[in-house]
Amino acid sequence: MIQHDITEFQPYYIQIVSQLLESRPAPVPDTYMQILPSLLQPPLWAARSNQPALTRLIKAYVARAGAQIVANQGTFHQILGLVQTLMVSKITDTFAFAILNAVICHVPKEKFPEFVPVLTNAALERFQKLPAASNGKFLRGLLTFLCLYMAKHGPDMLVDQLEGTQAGLTEQFVTHVMVPKLTVVVADSTDKKICQVGMTRLLCECARATQFGCWSAGMEATCKLLRDTRVGLGDVAGAEDELDFEFLASYNNSAYMALHNAAQDKAAADPLADVPDVPAFVSQRLQALAAQAPQLAHPVASLRQTYQL
Repeated sequence: MIQHDITEFQPYYIQIVSQLLESRPAPVPDTYMQILPSLLQPPLWAARSNQPALTRLIKAYVARAGAQIVANQGTFHQILGLVQTLMVSKITDTFAFAILNAVICHVPKEKFPEFVPVLTNAALERFQKLPAASNGKFLRGLLTFLCLYMAKHGPDMLVDQLEGTQAGLTEQFVTHVMVPKLTVVVADSTDKKICQVGMTRLLCECARATQFGCWSAGMEATCKLLRDTRVGLGDVAGAEDELDFEFLASYNNSAYMALHNAAQDKAAADPLADVPDVPAFVSQRLQALAAQAPQLAHPVASLRQTYQL
């Protein structure tokens, strides 16, 4: 169907292949691996109607065949190049973060120095071009990505990278972006969990972060998410400042439609299934920190009392 460029049915075909791949254990059969290069070709991604389904499929490949993909440098670099291409456009940046998050979860962290600094810097450069009042999807994607990185692999690797880019960058970003924006732009339940765990690991496990002047404000923002019952951005100011309404109109009239029988299992979408109880996780990390850093014992006690942790 892809080889013969039958565009009307491509989104549906891709969704079905995604569901089949998601249901398979590793290793992935060669049949699937043979068609992967064709799924990364720019003309296929140029069709907006294909982008949501292709994103889901590439995520499934990374989740089910991460080791096989990394072993093939050419294919792996194609995927990374795809992420960079998607990142620069406000129409496709959400898809870039979705694939990048899958890579963070399923590619061995020993490979991270080869590509994570480049992709993180690209995301930060794009962030610098946002309006100051932006509360949109790119900022949400960036915060969730950074927190997922720390939640899955600990904070030190990311902090080293940010400090290598610019001394003091981590504290500046926490102070001026994470603290004021975290409770504003992050509303999805899975994203909130990711940010709670990632921020907690940063502020409780990274010795450098415990010295931040914004430590109390950072943990306060993290704890506030525990009480946040929103499920969407709703009327958040600036939430739509990056949306291309002309694109939305054409997108709604495009050939893409989610197949009911090929719907993704939402329960399988939690990248932190090993943290079933987030308040307990936060409480345990705060308690351990208070024992290791006596200067933070009072603010820790205040947070635990205020948020009943």
